[in-house]
Amino acid sequence: MATPNDAELARQVLVALSHGDVQGFAALVHPDVEIHTARGVYRGSDAAGEWARKKYEHLERHFAVDALDVRGDEVVARVKTQYVWRETGLVGDEEPMTIHLGFADGKLVRWEYGEP
Repeated sequence: MATPNDAELARQVLVALSHGDVQGFAALVHPDVEIHTARGVYRGSDAAGEWARKKYEHLERHFAVDALDVRGDEVVARVKTQYVWRETGLVGDEEPMTIHLGFADGKLVRWEYGEP
C-alpha cells in the first residue's frame, strides 16, 4: 500500500524531471522500474534514465502538480504538463494529465500515464 511518504517521493520525481535533473531522477528509481509511455515501455533504471534524458529542441517539459492522491498501492498525480519555451520561459502549451506512480523500498517502480 502506498504511504503519504510516497506522495512526497512522487513530488520529488516530478520536480527532478521538470528541472531536467536526470541524476536526481535516477537516484529515485528502483533498478526494476517500468516507465509506460504512449511509445512503449522502458524497463530498468538504465532505460528510465534514457527516457528522462529525452529533450525537445526548443522546449522544456514541466509537470505542474495539481494534486497527489494516495490510492491503494500507488500515487495518482494530477498534473498540467507544460511545454515551456527555453528562450523566454513562457508556457507554450499545457495539458491536464494523470500519472500513476508506484513505489517500493522508497523508489519509483512504475510510471504510467492515465486519462486526465
